[in-house]
Amino acid sequence: LQYFSTWDRRKIFKALGFIPVALALGLLAWSLKASMTSVMPLVKRDSSAVLTTLWLLLLVALWVLTLWSYFVCIFHNPGNPRAVSAMGAHGSTITNGPYIRVSNRAAEPNASGVQGRATPRRRCADDDDDNNSEDSDGGAYDSDNESSSESGDPLTEEQMRQSELLYAITVKENGQPRYCLKCNVPKPDRAHHCSVCGICVLKMDHHCPWLNNCVGFYTHKAFMLFLIYTTLYCTFVFVSTLVFFIRIMSMTMDDDSVFLEMIILMILAGPFAMCLSGFAGYHIYLLARNETTLESYEGNTFKVSGNSSRTRSNKVNLFNVGAKKNFLQVFGTSKAHWFVPTATTVGDGIRFPISFESYNELQRTQS
Repeated sequence: LQYFSTWDRRKIFKALGFIPVALALGLLAWSLKASMTSVMPLVKRDSSAVLTTLWLLLLVALWVLTLWSYFVCIFHNPGNPRAVSAMGAHGSTITNGPYIRVSNRAAEPNASGVQGRATPRRRCADDDDDNNSEDSDGGAYDSDNESSSESGDPLTEEQMRQSELLYAITVKENGQPRYCLKCNVPKPDRAHHCSVCGICVLKMDHHCPWLNNCVGFYTHKAFMLFLIYTTLYCTFVFVSTLVFFIRIMSMTMDDDSVFLEMIILMILAGPFAMCLSGFAGYHIYLLARNETTLESYEGNTFKVSGNSSRTRSNKVNLFNVGAKKNFLQVFGTSKAHWFVPTATTVGDGIRFPISFESYNELQRTQS
């Protein structure tokens, strides 16, 4: 690979990345075929027509929803901030809906020490959003110092101007705006550069080899649904196969291949169900905290509004605005679309509401 350019190597690795994707799709296809040929005849023999129909509908529904979510994760763009740079050339800020296009991150105290009203630039997450809301593996990412200018190299005036248009609250450890020199764009809050995909990803969670894609702002919902539906599908297949396998153990079968197929089905579905249930549970926990995988172990460096101080903390999560609002940010406000991997994520991935209490806590640490 040393004879290929960086771009060619990236395309080669991207093409090779579809090998685990093909394996996962093959396992999904085989599991449905094995369930239909080995388990369904036993269900039909020992159950009523109604139960057989319900079993078949549930099996196919979980399989379709799993596959649908998987394809969205693979082929949908997770979001990148290149449009920010183009928009910044016109000297304007981004406006894409009242939920994210908000006033000040937190209201600043006035001279008497009383919390003042928010300025027009940002809006606190604790403001009432109910009537204003609109639907709208970590090692692959580059740290801010790896993909941004080094500590001793200040940004140019143009780079600083583009960065200031974001009003980002996260900065580098040296206090400079987060700017990606590889993509030549300012990094919005929670964005990171993926060395595998070769782009900056909005609200990057991690790069998943089983998806051959990043989990980011526009694929987070589909990824969560994929984990949940895959866990339910594997659990359903394992339990169904186990129940009817126990029933026929004492029976004489004309075709031993049925036994073999059911055994393989249980060996695959059981461990997958256990592993995925733990993985899904962890990501549900992160979703409830409005935290990405990268943020869970790396933390952010925040710049306190109104002064040049900065603080890096793994304990304070400014983006955690409560489990309900955290959920609605990812899944949207339309309950009818919560269960399908359609685009209902709120916002644009550039700016995010923050917790008023957490922001004040950061201010106290700087005082």
